[in-house]
Amino acid sequence: MIRYELHRLQVTAGRAPADSSGWDFSLRKTYSSAPLVEGQRSEVSAPEPAAELDALRSLPTKLRVWWR
Repeated sequence: MIRYELHRLQVTAGRAPADSSGWDFSLRKTYSSAPLVEGQRSEVSAPEPAAELDALRSLPTKLRVWWR
C-alpha cells in the first residue's frame, strides 16, 4: 500500500480516539543537531538556520496514523 496508495495514508498530530483502523505512533528520537559552520556552533555563524532548528523542536512527536 505504501508503494501504490500512499495518498491514502492519513496522519494527525496527537492521539485520536482509538479505533480498529489506526494506531498511535511516537517519534522517540529526532536528529536536530546542526553541523558546525566554519568551526563554530550554528547559533553564532548562521543564526537563521539555528532558528529553524528551534522551530522543528516544537513540532509534535505523538501521531495517529491510519489508512483511508
